[in-house]
Parts: sequence; structure tokens; C-alpha cells
Amino acid sequence: MPNRLASMLMACLLWIMVPFAASAADMAPGPQRVRELARAAYVWGYPMVDMYAILRSHVLDPASGEYKAPFNHVGHLRQVGTPDDRVVVAPNLDTPYSYAWLDLRAEPVVITVPAFEAGRYLSLQISDLYTWIVGYVTPRTNGNAGGDFLVAREGWQGEVPPGIRQVFRSPTDLALGFFRTQLLNADDLPNVHRLQDGIGVRPLSAYLAGTGTSAPAPMPVPIAAIDVRRTPTDPAFFDVLNWMLRFLPVLPEEQQLRRDLATIGIVAGQPFRPDEATRAAVIAGMEDGLAAIQRRAAAVRSSAEIFGSREFFAGDHLTRAGGAMLGILGNSAEEFLGIGYPADAEGRPFDGKRRYRIRFDADDMPPVGAFWSITVYTAERLLYANPLARHAINSPMVPALVRDADGGITIDVQHASPGTERETNWLPVPRAPFILTFRAYQPGEAIRDGSWTAPPVVPLPNGGEP
Repeated sequence: MPNRLASMLMACLLWIMVPFAASAADMAPGPQRVRELARAAYVWGYPMVDMYAILRSHVLDPASGEYKAPFNHVGHLRQVGTPDDRVVVAPNLDTPYSYAWLDLRAEPVVITVPAFEAGRYLSLQISDLYTWIVGYVTPRTNGNAGGDFLVAREGWQGEVPPGIRQVFRSPTDLALGFFRTQLLNADDLPNVHRLQDGIGVRPLSAYLAGTGTSAPAPMPVPIAAIDVRRTPTDPAFFDVLNWMLRFLPVLPEEQQLRRDLATIGIVAGQPFRPDEATRAAVIAGMEDGLAAIQRRAAAVRSSAEIFGSREFFAGDHLTRAGGAMLGILGNSAEEFLGIGYPADAEGRPFDGKRRYRIRFDADDMPPVGAFWSITVYTAERLLYANPLARHAINSPMVPALVRDADGGITIDVQHASPGTERETNWLPVPRAPFILTFRAYQPGEAIRDGSWTAPPVVPLPNGGEP
């Protein structure tokens, strides 16, 4: 009798388990759904994976060659970018950078911004791991007085001490304090260095006590970074994304997305190991996502569309990814506008096998409160090595430029020298496809409302070089 009862119980158990197993299998996403979710994850995660490459080289890997400083310290670039800098794409050459990667898990940090003279541009941009801009300290928001500013996680409930001018709250556990200090001319570097040395970062406990720092929380072992421009559809992309997700608490508006992505193995801190059948669908989804980002990036008219706060994007992950593809960590429209150039005056992509001119009328220079610059990049959005070591022409250079007969200024954009008498106005480009970026800091109302536009890049007759 006991044996018969045991057999009956086992049969019942099997009857229950078989439908349950079938139900679990039915719930696993099929290839088409995997492809859809991989596309969504790729678009959503592209900026974070790109950001990881910077995070790893700047703070996680002291041997990277791009290392800046430990968390909650400041590392400075004492010069502007060079062609050897290959991590951050489309770098700004007018302002030597300082970087403070912030670990907010244990406690908030206090950033000290030095006071600086009128007529100089010095800014702090705080960005989270999504690449959303958490906030700014700039001449536009704070004048040139400097001060102490607190950065905390969104959920921090502590008391703000006296002396703090403003509190910024990051939705991610790690954030980046990104400083730009304007270089007025080649002799100005000592002044830039003095201002950089005045930047400070302290944990809140050290700010209150005056000495000491809190013990840092252990950091997970770094993994290899993915170059999203060279190997954009490598499934290891999702290993990097999963690593980063440990520092991205689930936001209310993303709860369903995170649940959906978990069904294909996109889970904080977990290795991404799809089986062979799933892998093909994942790669197809990544290809779909890449094509969507490329289409969005190709449609961008100015930087005003692609950089901003969490509220600015309002769930538009595709535009945020397009911004990362075009030049990660750009400024929002309130602070900066990129006002050209997508193509030449004939609507064709730039090619260094042709010669071009940009002409400013004497009474129609860019209306900016701070400065403007025109920078050339390779097709990979890196700096082009050239005999003059010149990568940009900007407003501080204007007094030295050769004037036209009517007082205007013409910039020669070409691969070969225009001759010694015009080399002052020469912007060298590679003898290959290239990119031009026109930047305006503290853009005037005429730029913001579109009534002033950048002069066109006009190809010379016959196009080619002599």
C-alpha cells in the first residue's frame, strides 16, 4: 500500500511539473521577441556602454594611458586635446579639461569651484551614467564667484551644511564632474593651471570635519571595454551594460523595461551568455538598434537636440544614443550650441581632396557671450595630425588672422598649405573625408533663435587642389 501511494504521488507530481515546464518554456521569448528586446537594450544602453570605456580608462585602469585620478579626486589635462587622445570623440580644443569621477554610494561629495576673472569661461558639467546632464556651474548659472556645491544620490536624505551654494542629485551611483577652463591664448596656460589647481572634491564627511576622508566602497572588478565604433555589434556589449547596471538603480519609469530586458539576460552584475540560437537574434537586434541610432544621428541639425537633462529627454533613448554616437558628454542648448556643419554649401559631405572657404563679413562675426570655434575631425571624430598641429580656429585667434580687403575674414579649409602668406588662416584637413564642428559658448539670442547662422563652407571651383 505505501508503495502504491508513493507511485500515485509521484504520478501527480509529474503531471503538475510537465505543464509547468512547458509553461516556463512558452514564457521564454522567441527569436523575434529577443531581437526586439536586444534592439531596445542596445539603443537604451549605447551611451552607458560608451561611457564605460571612458570610466574604465579614466579611473578604473591606472595603466590605461588615459588615467586621470581615483574616484572623488580631480585629474587635469594641462593641455588641450591631441591626435593621441582616442577615448573621447570630438573633443573640444578651446578649454583644457579636468575630470572628477564621483562615487556617491557611501556619501555625497562637495565640489569646490574656484572664482575666476570676468571674460573667462570656466564651467562644471555634472553628468550621470546615462549621460543625462544633472546640472551646471557656469558663468551663466553662477557668475564667476565659484563656491562649494554638493552632489548626492537622488535618495540621499541628509542635512545640507551651511556654505553649500547648490545641491545636485544624480540618479546613478557614479557620476562625472567635467570641468572646462578656457584657454585664452598660448601664453595663458599658467593661469589655466592655477584655476585648475583651485578645483576641489571632498566627501561630505571630510568637508564637515576639515580632515580625512570616508573609506571607499569596494568596486567590482573591471571588465574589458567595448569600442562601439569599431565593433558595434559584439554581444560583449551586454556584458559591459550588465556591469554598469550595478550603478544604475531602477528608475520608476524604467521598471517594465528592466523586467523585459532581464528575460534575455540583461541583469545587473551578471555575465551575458546567450545560447547559439539566441545569439543570432541578439546580433540582429543590435544591428537594428545601430541602424536606428545612425539614422537619428544623421538627422541631427544641431547639438540642441541631443544633449540635456533627464527631463529634457523624457524617455527618448534614441536621441540620447545619437548624441553619444556624435560626441558623448556634449553640452545642453542653454550652455552651448553646435551650429554647423553637416555638409558643404552644395550639400555634399566634406572631403579633403577638395578645397573650401569659410568667410565672415567684418560686421557679422558670431554673436557669443563667451567664445566660438571651428574644429576639424577625422571621419572617426578624432583629431587630425598635421604639420601646424592646428585643429581649430577660434575667436581668441581672430586678432591674428589676415583680414580681407573689406575687413572680413576668410578661413582656408584644405589639406595642402594655401601658402605662407595665408597659413595664419589655414585650417588643415586630412586628404580624406572629414568633419567640421562649429561651437558657440554662451550663444547670443540671434544664434538661439536662428536669425544668425554660420556662414557656409564653400567649395572652390574645380574642387581639387592645385
